[in-house]
Amino acid sequence: MPRQAKLFIASGGSVVRGYQKFRANIPPRWIKNARSSRKRIEPEIAQGLRSLERLQMNRPRARVAIRNAQKDLRSVLERWETAYRKESIVEYESSWNYSARVSRLCNA
Repeated sequence: MPRQAKLFIASGGSVVRGYQKFRANIPPRWIKNARSSRKRIEPEIAQGLRSLERLQMNRPRARVAIRNAQKDLRSVLERWETAYRKESIVEYESSWNYSARVSRLCNA
């Protein structure tokens, strides 16, 4: 016996309203975890790396601007690494990480 189209009837045939009603069944914790995921931070890291490299190449004597960009990048990387540690099941040291790249850029 086929199932009754309750979602279609409840949304009045609207796809958008149906999606919103369906989305309400997702546990709130999943939505919160997706918003705070480390993948959401990665575009900010890329932007910080680009701005720091651009400053170092185009304005090498702008020490204050470079120092501020380094601080911003470090804070974003710390948030990313904290999120990564929370997500990872097995704690291990990787030979390659973002902070090593940043320290090379900051000390250059």
